[in-house]
Amino acid sequence: MFACPMHPHIQQHEAGTCPICGMNLVEKAIANNNGASSGPSVNVSGQMQQALGIRTEPATKRTLWRFIETFGQVQYAEDAIHHSHIRAEGWIEQLYVRSLGQRVKAGDKLFSYYAPDLLVAQDDFLQALSVIERGNSSGTSLLQRAETRLRLLGLTEQQITELKQTRKSLYQITVYAHQDGVVTKLNVRDGMFINPSDTLMEITNIQQVWLVADVAESQQNWLRLGMAAEFDIPSQQRSGIETSVAFIYPEINAISRTSQVRLPIDNKQLQLQPNMVLPVRLYGGALRDVLTVPKQAVMLSATGSRVIVQSEQQFSIRPVEVGHSAQQFVEIRSGLAAGETVVTSGQFLLDAEASLSQLPVSTPATTEQHQHD
Repeated sequence: MFACPMHPHIQQHEAGTCPICGMNLVEKAIANNNGASSGPSVNVSGQMQQALGIRTEPATKRTLWRFIETFGQVQYAEDAIHHSHIRAEGWIEQLYVRSLGQRVKAGDKLFSYYAPDLLVAQDDFLQALSVIERGNSSGTSLLQRAETRLRLLGLTEQQITELKQTRKSLYQITVYAHQDGVVTKLNVRDGMFINPSDTLMEITNIQQVWLVADVAESQQNWLRLGMAAEFDIPSQQRSGIETSVAFIYPEINAISRTSQVRLPIDNKQLQLQPNMVLPVRLYGGALRDVLTVPKQAVMLSATGSRVIVQSEQQFSIRPVEVGHSAQQFVEIRSGLAAGETVVTSGQFLLDAEASLSQLPVSTPATTEQHQHD
């Protein structure tokens, strides 16, 4: 029987050429194998193996280092964002922050506003203060309630102290930055009417940022909180900066089939900017003395994973159970024995030929189970 090396389904009893690609047909034979495997197998001559570009490697025991190489995006740390709201509706009188990205320090003025309710609350406080000064002890509880109301409406201790000293209501209330940072949202302009439900500004402390890295779904079982990680900053020629996994996001992206991990990064030198994409490496320890084959040797199908096993010039399909993968190798938990030879290139052509020949699936001569914690 003669067959085309590139199109194994093209077969005839005499020599010739392939009607699809024009290649010379190569002689082959199908025979029942009474050797190691239990079923018939495809017998491929050395000439045809060379024409098909078949390459093989033995199944080998080795140490698999659990290592994930990926990329991460720099993001603002969500727990370092402060929202600026007012607690009584009013109007902006003076805006001190003019643009997104403006840097501020704790205590810097953000804006001043006029709020009728705040003015009334201050007047009530001053009246209660006058009652006490006239010697009326019943004004004590009234003063305490009035002072508490001012705090609840957003006045600072310094502003309340100023009110006590000057005995004059503040028509414009100034709001100050609670922390150092960068203005990452600015939803207010001079003269604008504002109310408590409005987020007027966001001030984000960028001295601590997050590096959020993608991890393939197939590598999820390696992820652990606290696992060591490192990243590079190519633009600054810095590499191997150490960190660790602080959080594993609970969802998988429906399109990319990846999940994400969060790496906290010290950014006191402000060398990292949001949306930078950086190389990331995650280290999960070692799996020792496991049976492995090259990744390209494993074929995936609807019924599971399989490899093509070679015994001299005979090739047979072998179902296998795979485990972890790393460094271009895949762990084989069952279906192969150490030293058996698997096809790493050209296996799909052999697989097609075996299927067309209605080749039964073989069983391994020796099956080893590998279990890991």
